[in-house]
Amino acid sequence: MNQQLSQPLEIFLMNDQPFTCPYCGSRCEEIASFYHTNAKSLIEKCLNKDCGFTCYEEEDEYFLKLWKQ
Repeated sequence: MNQQLSQPLEIFLMNDQPFTCPYCGSRCEEIASFYHTNAKSLIEKCLNKDCGFTCYEEEDEYFLKLWKQ
């Protein structure tokens, strides 16, 4: 896949499982963290060298409310 970084990144919601690539299923690594800001987001990159998909992972307020119950 190896998308161009000039394209907008897709956004996915965080959950309680490690993030995996939606295209190839491989694990992803966190390459940037904005979790300490109001954005509460991470930038993730697929570890599969043939894929290299990059995306945002954002916190979901609704999920957090359910998880804290």
